[in-house]
Amino acid sequence: MKTSPMATSLLLFLILLSLSSSAVASSATPLLTAANTLSNSGYLSMALTLQLAASAGLNFDSPTATIFAPSDTAFFQSGPPSLPLLRYHISPRRFSVKTLPYLHRGTKIQTLLPNYSLTVTSTPAVEGYSSVNDVRVDPNSVLDDGSVIIYAVDRFFNLTFLEAEEAPAPAPIAGISGQPHRPFGSVADLLRSKGCSIMAAFLDAQLIGFNRKTALTVFAAVDDAVEDYARNSSDYSEIFRQHVVPRLLTWQDLVALDDGTMLPTFEEEFMIHVIKMGDVPVLNDVPVADQDLYQSRFLVVHGVNHLLTSQKQMVRQEEDPVGDQEDGGAGFTDGFVANVADQINPQGFDDYH
Repeated sequence: MKTSPMATSLLLFLILLSLSSSAVASSATPLLTAANTLSNSGYLSMALTLQLAASAGLNFDSPTATIFAPSDTAFFQSGPPSLPLLRYHISPRRFSVKTLPYLHRGTKIQTLLPNYSLTVTSTPAVEGYSSVNDVRVDPNSVLDDGSVIIYAVDRFFNLTFLEAEEAPAPAPIAGISGQPHRPFGSVADLLRSKGCSIMAAFLDAQLIGFNRKTALTVFAAVDDAVEDYARNSSDYSEIFRQHVVPRLLTWQDLVALDDGTMLPTFEEEFMIHVIKMGDVPVLNDVPVADQDLYQSRFLVVHGVNHLLTSQKQMVRQEEDPVGDQEDGGAGFTDGFVANVADQINPQGFDDYH
């Protein structure tokens, strides 16, 4: 049986997320600090990419750095960057908001990609704005902690960029294509249309492939549910790992599971407890809301309207409750079991294909 590039890519992504969670716990590297800041500033795709890159060994000796962060729209349009292209967006030097605007046109900016430099192409004094490689740079930094500074850019820098008077660029790097590459593009686009753009961002944030056969099931939670719980990129990663099962489970497979079945996930020690209410599978007290949103030989996606909470999450949420319990306010997990029946709409399932 042939290996699906989509499935192997997602498997590597999950493995790297597991590694990055350990890295976060043991060391707050500049990349991980940047990732957490970006995830809280509307640049989730770049945050996930930096987190994966750190777990894959992308580090630098310099205590300073300037990171140019493409928007989520850029990731959506162009697909995830290769590791060399990501290096091209990071300089080991820190250019503050008082320095970058005053660099002369044509100034070269060193990057982490050997033999490749960025070029300042416009300045506020002349053109009225700053640009690098003809890509406009937001003058306000997303993060500046005195060591690492992050600027937002609208799109990815072009590795083959040259000004007219410059010498030919270095030889092309193997594995870098100018064409958009989104191995999970169709799935991610579908999830965005269903209000699951955060889960879609994870599917779009792929770096490289992985030569291993696998089959996966993703339980995609809606954005509101994820945002109610997540605080930084580590939380987002943990949530995603908790919602992916290393097994292909179509709707028919879920319905056929025995009550009490425990499904392992890519989050260590996190299990999904399956019961059925009528013909609807209920996972950790959360009914499956949308069946077979996407289905292939290697990947199935179902929709859920809440996170698949665990005892660990319940403890964390009780420590930071939502609402006033004495006045009858409900915490994030209160009433899940009692209200499961109210959330199930079997007739709606029959209408979905």
